[in-house]
Amino acid sequence: MQELKMQHRVALAVIISVLILVGYNYLFPPPEPSEAELAGETAGEVETGGEVAESDQGPKGSVEKIDQVEPAQAPTPAGPVVDTVEHRLVNELLAISVDNLPGGLITGVEPLADQFHDEAADAGIDFLFLGYAGARTLELSFVASESDFAWSRIPGQVRAKDDRSIEIARRQGDVEVIETLTLLDGYEARYEVVVANHGVGEQRHRVELATRMGMSAEQSRYDIHRALCRAPEDMEDFDFDDVEDEDETIKGGLDWWALDSKYFVQALIPAERLSGCVVTSDEAGTAMINTGVGREVTLGPGEQKRYVFGLFVGAKVDSMLQAFPASDSLSALPEVDLTETVDWGWFGKLSKFIGTMMLSLLRWFYSLTGIWGVAIIMLTVVIKATLLPLTIKQYSSMRKMKELQPEMEKLREKYGDDKAKQQQEMQALFQRTGVNPLAGCMPMVLQFPVWIALYAMLGAVVDLYHETFLWLPDLTQPDPYYILPIAMGGLMFLQTRMNPTAGDAAQAKMMQWMMPGIFVVMMLFLPSGLGIYIFANIVLSLIQSFIQLRIKAKDAPEAADGGAKGKKSK
Repeated sequence: MQELKMQHRVALAVIISVLILVGYNYLFPPPEPSEAELAGETAGEVETGGEVAESDQGPKGSVEKIDQVEPAQAPTPAGPVVDTVEHRLVNELLAISVDNLPGGLITGVEPLADQFHDEAADAGIDFLFLGYAGARTLELSFVASESDFAWSRIPGQVRAKDDRSIEIARRQGDVEVIETLTLLDGYEARYEVVVANHGVGEQRHRVELATRMGMSAEQSRYDIHRALCRAPEDMEDFDFDDVEDEDETIKGGLDWWALDSKYFVQALIPAERLSGCVVTSDEAGTAMINTGVGREVTLGPGEQKRYVFGLFVGAKVDSMLQAFPASDSLSALPEVDLTETVDWGWFGKLSKFIGTMMLSLLRWFYSLTGIWGVAIIMLTVVIKATLLPLTIKQYSSMRKMKELQPEMEKLREKYGDDKAKQQQEMQALFQRTGVNPLAGCMPMVLQFPVWIALYAMLGAVVDLYHETFLWLPDLTQPDPYYILPIAMGGLMFLQTRMNPTAGDAAQAKMMQWMMPGIFVVMMLFLPSGLGIYIFANIVLSLIQSFIQLRIKAKDAPEAADGGAKGKKSK
């Protein structure tokens, strides 16, 4: 009987528990899952508004407690009234203009070195072209579909500022965002964002940080503006044409992202790996936008999340790129290789290896002469001397091929209709004379990586920026007077006349006119620093050809005399 009563009690307790659970869910129903959460459960990642939105959670250990929770005040119909504050952060190399208006913290960046001074504007060059595009950069916002609160563009309240830093706070409802930008030494800066939850419930958010670079009218096929996204596996780069009609999205992690031109870069490096990046252009088509998207973070009541970014904005000085981060204030950042922002051309690491050695030699020559144009000429002499054995072999092979031209013409006439027999007889001729038709090409193939590396090095070294030489106002820009291209075309025409050619007469004549013309057109758009190298190389090649022709002319009579004596002795 006692056992039966106990069973009744257990059954009654279970029934009462079920009724309580059902009643609670009926009176206090759980919130409906958002579309993003539903999509995240089915697809594993979400994409909203062209932006990266992976279903990943930020590290919980990085969430902090707020020192003092401040309840939200009822907003006024007109919104908060905030005075506009413009400020300038300055160090020995850089000045960054900021204000507290919405749309982006940074309104301008000015390099202070004399090398980058714009005489017309009497200021440092606007290498981000923000003024040209009417744009700002470094704009923090939140992915709307994955944040539990609305966030609009509002002015901020300046809490503190000095010569090197500024702190700006913005608050909407229970969410407060505090931005602190600190200019360090060189081209480095520290950007810190604190997102605080002053409410009584949880707040979910995903940050996004947009950087912008204007598309200058000075941009050319040579100096292309790019957006870079460094994922864990590799680096993706996009130019304006790639995103003019459709956005580009990188998912799966983001170590750093950047916008750059040939000689300058604006890069952001997060202390914690982000989710991905989105590259797009503005509606007017005057700026590229590269946005880093963070991971999803949930803040409990009275909690805050601190985001730390390193910022490199300035010239692509290889020593500074390699040393980043040089400041102790950026010790929390992971190790990154910002030298990847330098474009080394087709051969990648091989061009970088060869180009770095040549750059060291070029700088050493500059330390001796103090003139970059002369340093380029001296570098040309060294490279020409290094490759001299290959060029001599190439010239010798071309000369032997020219001597065989009469016999080759006879074979073409004799076996004009039988191509297989013609090729067979040609090969037999080459074997009898010991001539290799590919011997003239091999030295050129071996020299090709050196030329590409030199081209990339002279095109990417910021040391030549705004440097003058003779009539050339800037070694990184084309010759404005076209003297160098025209002179180079004339010397190349003379070179094709002096050097032996392996083709028939019609082909040789065509090459004599075509090659100089092609090089003249190319040099109209290439930087004059590279033109100095090509011009000096052609002059040295002409000297080499003249010497080899003299040696050949001197050897010819001796060979003839030797042949005559041999006949006489018989």
